[in-house]
Amino acid sequence: MQGNQIFQTKSPSRWKKFKWLSRVIVLAVFVALTCAGLTIFSNQYPKLPDLSHVPSYSKKQLDQIKRSAKYKEFKFEKAKLISLEKDKLKHQRRHPDLRNRINAGFFVDWDPQSYTSLHDHINQMDMVIPEVFFLKPGTDSLKVKIDPEVVNLVKSHHKKLIASLKNITDDGNWNGQEVHYIISSPQRTDEFINNLLIQLRKYKIDGVNVDFEEMIENSDEPIIAFQKKLYESLHAHGYLVTQDVMPDNDDYNIDALNNYNDYIFLMAYDQHTELSDAGDISHQKWVEEQLDDICKKIPSEKVILAIAGYGFDWPENSVGTSVTYQKAISLAQQHNSKVVFDSNSGNLHFGYSDNRGTKHTVYFTDAATNFNTIRLADDWGAGGVALWRLGSEDSRLWTFFDKDLSLESLKKNGFNKDLLTRFTLNNRVDYSGDGEILDLVSAPKNGRLALTLDPKTMMVTDQQYVTLPTKYTINKFGEADKKVILTFDDGPDPTYTPQILDILKKEKVPATFFMVGMMAEQNIPLVKEIYNRGYEIGNHTFFHPDLSKVSNTRVQFELNATRKLIECITGRSTILFRPPYNADAEPQTEAEILPVLQSKKENYINVGESIDPQDWYPGISADSIVARVIAQHNNGSMILLHDAGGDRTATIAALPRIIHYFKSQGYQFTTVVNILGKSKDAVMPPITDDADSGFMGNANRLFVEALFYGNKFLYYIFTTAILLALGRISVIIFLARKAYKQEKANELLVYQPLPQVSIIIPAYNEEITAVNTIDSLLKLNYSSYELIFVDDGSKDETFNIVSRTFANNSKVRVFTKPNGGKASALNYGIELANYPFVVCIDADTQLHPDSVMHMMNCFANKDVAAVAGTVKVGNETNYLTKWQSIEYITSQNMDRRAFDLINSITVVPGAIGAFRKDVIQQVGGFTSDTLAEDCDLTMRILKAGHIVKNCSKAVAYTEAPETLNMFLKQRFRWSFGVMQSFWKNRHALFNKKYRYFGMVGMPNILIFQIILPLFAPLADLFMLIALLSGFATLIHAGSMSWTAIATVFSPTTSFGQVIIYYFLFVLVDMAFAMYAFKLEGERYKKLIYMIPQRLIWRQLMYYVLFKSVRKAIKGEINGWGVLKRTGNVQINPIQSTLQDAV
Repeated sequence: MQGNQIFQTKSPSRWKKFKWLSRVIVLAVFVALTCAGLTIFSNQYPKLPDLSHVPSYSKKQLDQIKRSAKYKEFKFEKAKLISLEKDKLKHQRRHPDLRNRINAGFFVDWDPQSYTSLHDHINQMDMVIPEVFFLKPGTDSLKVKIDPEVVNLVKSHHKKLIASLKNITDDGNWNGQEVHYIISSPQRTDEFINNLLIQLRKYKIDGVNVDFEEMIENSDEPIIAFQKKLYESLHAHGYLVTQDVMPDNDDYNIDALNNYNDYIFLMAYDQHTELSDAGDISHQKWVEEQLDDICKKIPSEKVILAIAGYGFDWPENSVGTSVTYQKAISLAQQHNSKVVFDSNSGNLHFGYSDNRGTKHTVYFTDAATNFNTIRLADDWGAGGVALWRLGSEDSRLWTFFDKDLSLESLKKNGFNKDLLTRFTLNNRVDYSGDGEILDLVSAPKNGRLALTLDPKTMMVTDQQYVTLPTKYTINKFGEADKKVILTFDDGPDPTYTPQILDILKKEKVPATFFMVGMMAEQNIPLVKEIYNRGYEIGNHTFFHPDLSKVSNTRVQFELNATRKLIECITGRSTILFRPPYNADAEPQTEAEILPVLQSKKENYINVGESIDPQDWYPGISADSIVARVIAQHNNGSMILLHDAGGDRTATIAALPRIIHYFKSQGYQFTTVVNILGKSKDAVMPPITDDADSGFMGNANRLFVEALFYGNKFLYYIFTTAILLALGRISVIIFLARKAYKQEKANELLVYQPLPQVSIIIPAYNEEITAVNTIDSLLKLNYSSYELIFVDDGSKDETFNIVSRTFANNSKVRVFTKPNGGKASALNYGIELANYPFVVCIDADTQLHPDSVMHMMNCFANKDVAAVAGTVKVGNETNYLTKWQSIEYITSQNMDRRAFDLINSITVVPGAIGAFRKDVIQQVGGFTSDTLAEDCDLTMRILKAGHIVKNCSKAVAYTEAPETLNMFLKQRFRWSFGVMQSFWKNRHALFNKKYRYFGMVGMPNILIFQIILPLFAPLADLFMLIALLSGFATLIHAGSMSWTAIATVFSPTTSFGQVIIYYFLFVLVDMAFAMYAFKLEGERYKKLIYMIPQRLIWRQLMYYVLFKSVRKAIKGEINGWGVLKRTGNVQINPIQSTLQDAV
């Protein structure tokens, strides 16, 4: 070779600069990934605000409140204690056998745990008392609240259903005025009782439990008269009549009321209430005193002792709130407080300080308290016991609730105290409070305690909580009358979220957006806009999985990655979280509760929903969405809608109508911050921790920004590549079809007489194929030609074999020369050529007998300087050669057909090409500064203003590489050579002087052979990410339902877009290939090999192109090399016939 090749350099500086640049990029990516990883898995979370609302009172206000409360004090006088003990002994002797004791439970419909307890322990009760009847203000009728499921459960177990009749109002206050309105008028009393009888018959209830409190009567006569008439009327129809009485309350004349009740319920609790000072709920001595007092007045068999299964939490300088046993234990566990059992009172208490530093005192009862209290009831021979209330109790209660605990029975039968040391807490959720904001207080944990049972009195005298038992306990917050919150899940989406933002802005309505990290990362500007407009942002995981079905590490990633992403974009964190698939405001199942548990570990509060129109359902209409929202509007405050994840056109249409409906009903649209009574900084605190600030934070922020813009770049690369490919295919088909018609019209154009031709065969180490090639050339249907075989210094027997074989054939002239490369061998042969036209072919190629004749006819046009033949694979022996055959037909040959029409053929193939000898010499002949000497020569001929034609009937059968190594070697030479040729002739790019070659041919090489293939792996990466995310969504949805599939394949998702674009491209590509096969007369069945070829081929070409670029940068010299030959080339007569027919 003479001179340097294109890209060749002896200086290593270019390569060194490239290597250092690569190292810097790799290091930057590594640092960014490391910072992102450390940030994502850091354990630094925002602090959770104290969600409990403790009203603050001045000392004067608090004193006034407490003075108005009725105290139930008990003075521990020695004489009274002695008297009580004597009375108890009398009752024990009077009631030695409690065969008929009634075991009852009060049921409430406002606590889900009440039904759970009822369902689990119905067999241990004789009587169930649900809250059913309420006085309707200003009338003699009733407001009825009854749960058919409760009725069916009680009736199916053949238990007594006694309906509670209360004078409590909707706001939870007792109203004595309503009682007075009814009992002060005999007529209203009669009408009221008649209405009550109607309801009792309607619901098949067994009786009533009258619970009138805070009465305003001046005497007890009206209530006695009412009770008398009620008792007589209901008894006449077979109904039970019972009544609740408060201890130490003058409203109740026990002696008189005894005559008009089947049972009197002594409510022996609320010794201290939320309005009083902190103290015992039901001191066992106080309970004993109340029992003694009432049993002196009426037979003890008619007394049912109501026991406490709850407690109160009293904040300092405020009023108390009711707590269940589990809530009390959870508070103690949460604040590491020691629970103290008071052996004197039988009650428990502890103290703690909340997040604000406010001190709290908690008193409550447990199973030990209940054991002692029931012991008292049985010793007094009470008619029964009743638990207030089902769902709030210590579950150990049920180990003895239906047992006889009288002293006589226990001494006779004994008692296994281990029953009181076993904790059998279930995994059901215990709720406290109201609203859709969920704060998990505790999770299931086994407890252990030590208990002392006095063998003489059989009373629990000591109890030590060694380890606190807990279950799932959730505090609910955010109940807001006439307030609603719009929440949007799964976004942001570039199509639908901006429309939602416009509607919210127009209607002046706030909202909360629960974002999927993957969507946020793809729409960073949209996230910024949402935040800048003042809307709240919450976490909805990164990939939207079902958190109950993934590992804890995955959960940590899902929550933290999204939180850190939000922090990077907005500069604010978030404590708001809504789990995918399980956003119920009252989670019950393990799958629903696990996300709440897992997110609490990372300092999130869960935001549930109570109004869910399921707008995600495919095909749902705006009318349906609006109707469902209206139907559920009384369920709560949180409206769940979606701004992404599928077609949200119906949601967009329904949103203004939903807003207008609630406004028309007097509702106010608000935010999570507002209903919690907090500042925005509390739920979206500014970033302060080290993981999100300084170098780490900035590196992570840069990484996120790079990911976003990189993803956008990948998307545009992918779509641009697809669109350009589709556009190119369309243009190629158009031009090829037009060229085909033109070729058919010019078939009769013949060069007469046919000129003499010199056929030049350069060879290097081609001892296997050279003889076959020359033999095929000697069979040409052409009258006047010579064969010039040039051996370029082969190291094998090529020259000797050819010389011996054709020594006696005058048409074959054999020469050898020192090795100088293919270009020098061709130039050597051209110099020796005797004729004005030369045909250059490769030594591994065989020609169809009519090929030269067809090419020479093209020279009838004197402006034609070169003719490109059609190359086909002649050794289709395996998958690789079949794939190459498809590529020759659908790519190389179709391109030449199309570019023939605009004189932009950039390669006259070395396997078969014809030239005017003088034109070759005019443009400087073949050169050795590129590996694609045929491409370079063709470009120089075009630049000189000549025409280069394609001749589809001039068919050459070449030997394609049969092994992957040889194939990559060949394609590297071609790829590198085309790059060299392009760079050498780059001045022609977009140069109008060179007409279509400069404006079409050269840009085609730049775009489709260099730029797009370089970026194609990135496009494939984008497609892979989109596919993986789509399949991951399907998998995590836990369903392959049409709903899930339709959502994932939606054109608004990247997965859907990729699938649509890719399959559109595949269909067009297949149609293009079929048309190419038609033009070349190929059998369509070969196209079956196109499916695996399209999946693998491009990856092989990536490797070739990147190797070529690396070589170009490195500046290394490259030779034309040697490919291992097999000699398997065969001319296919069927293909030849089909080609001629076409």
